[in-house]
Amino acid sequence: MGDNLLITNLFSIKDKTALITGGATGIGKMIAKAFVKNGVKVYIASRNKKNLEETAEELTKMGPGVCYGIEANLNSKESCEKLAADFKKLGNEKLDILVNNAGVVGYDAAITDFPEEAWDEIYNLHVKCVFYLTIACLPLLERASDKQIDPSRVIITGSILGIGNGELKFLQSRGGCGLPYSSSKHAVHSVAKNLAVHLSSRGVNVNVLAPGVVPVKDVFFKHMDSILTDIPQGR
Repeated sequence: MGDNLLITNLFSIKDKTALITGGATGIGKMIAKAFVKNGVKVYIASRNKKNLEETAEELTKMGPGVCYGIEANLNSKESCEKLAADFKKLGNEKLDILVNNAGVVGYDAAITDFPEEAWDEIYNLHVKCVFYLTIACLPLLERASDKQIDPSRVIITGSILGIGNGELKFLQSRGGCGLPYSSSKHAVHSVAKNLAVHLSSRGVNVNVLAPGVVPVKDVFFKHMDSILTDIPQGR
């Protein structure tokens, strides 16, 4: 009984199976790395085959878990259902952890000239596909769940811009418009809250992360001084 209260046991994810969208780079890769390091069998999904292969090989070598890649371009209900089916075809009858992480950083366009197709891409990926992939994976998540003792997990990457007002100063200073991105993150925070209510009785817990600026692209490094003025701790 005493061993059950050890932190390493209370929060152990060893031998779990996880699916991470956008898992080949950025935040998704960071999550995948942490999971593999803790003994999880991880499947990362991305539309970039080269990134998938490189990340899967890198993380599997690191161990003790393993990492596999699944090519997927999430932009519709059909594409979400295909990813869930492809995951199952690889011999997986259950799914312990689904990480809805795939996203686009944004477009370098002014507020008066923001393309309609950009709105559609952002909302399709950040909002609609989060819902449809979760629903497509629901039978697998339910099968893995031990209800209240050890429920399955859905983790959604939101944003600090999804719980605050306005947008980052560095975007405004560049003349860019982050409104579609920010509003999509507000929307997915709402999706997460509602999914949590609907799926709790099915033994699936839903949580949303709200990270701030994560310097995963060159554009962030170029504007780091401006970015840091938005952060109270200056780091």
